[in-house]
Amino acid sequence: MKSLQENMINELRQNARTMIRELGLLNDAYFDIGVTLAERHLLIELSTCESPTMGEIAERLLLDKSTISRLISRALKKGYIHCNTDKKDKRKRFLQLTEFGKQTLERFEPIAFDQTKNALSTLSQGQVETVYNGIRLYAKALKKARLSNREENKEGSLETLLEIEQALHQKGCNLRLFEKKDEEQLYPIYKEVVNSDIQFPYSSNDIDEFKKHFFPSSERDVYICQRQDGVIIGGFYIRQNYTGRSSHIANAAYMIHQEYRGQGIGSLLVKASLHLAKKNGFQAMQFNMVLSQNVLAIKLYERLGFIVAGTLPNAVQNKDGSYQDGYVMFRSLEDVAI
Repeated sequence: MKSLQENMINELRQNARTMIRELGLLNDAYFDIGVTLAERHLLIELSTCESPTMGEIAERLLLDKSTISRLISRALKKGYIHCNTDKKDKRKRFLQLTEFGKQTLERFEPIAFDQTKNALSTLSQGQVETVYNGIRLYAKALKKARLSNREENKEGSLETLLEIEQALHQKGCNLRLFEKKDEEQLYPIYKEVVNSDIQFPYSSNDIDEFKKHFFPSSERDVYICQRQDGVIIGGFYIRQNYTGRSSHIANAAYMIHQEYRGQGIGSLLVKASLHLAKKNGFQAMQFNMVLSQNVLAIKLYERLGFIVAGTLPNAVQNKDGSYQDGYVMFRSLEDVAI
């Protein structure tokens, strides 16, 4: 029975991929209209609700804040939508379709309708009802599973620092405070990360810049992640984000050698930094400049409870002369146990 279920699941996935291809959803633009699939969904949702906020649209489309921010930015540039700012709260923006956006919606809606109609016309009435009920049930099941997973994630708490250290140990690593002798091994990792052009906005990767950003004062705690043979594979620092009345908010930055990315080590280091920041008396963690093209890091931070508190348009220039946005990301440490 288990084998049969696996076969059914794999066949369903294959049929879903075929359907996506037949509908032309893998193309960058929809037929000759020039609108992307994500933009189509955005226009459809805006046509069904009155002046929603970006957050409301993100919730409808099931998109994270960084993705919806990029989508709306593109739609604004193409002239599909416009934003009205709340007079009382300048941070709140309401979205509306422009006339051009409405015209674009009117152009692709008949195409999509006829595409579905023509496909269903090749089936018998009974087969059409089977397709209708099957898709409806599958969509309902996907939503139910998503909501169930979300509730489970809410119930799950951050691992303890001891559990995080044990998880690192299982990966052959350990976490400790930085020592002066570690500088020689840590600096090449810093250079590698800066040269990647997606993590730090720094334009220089020389040793002086490295020391300036990672060791400007004794107020920082720098932690090293090393293999059991002593080879350093990454690290992070924790410091005050601001002094004075904002000194209760921490800031941190992380580095991982490229050979050790994608193994869950980075996630463990971020989790450890939250515990260590709380242990040092901080009440929250804030990242001042998360580059919008660093998609994997953004998803990790959001999964660990960070929110995008603000967007800095065209904040960082890329090597090719183009620009990318910067995100201010924030997380309270109230739920982190010491």
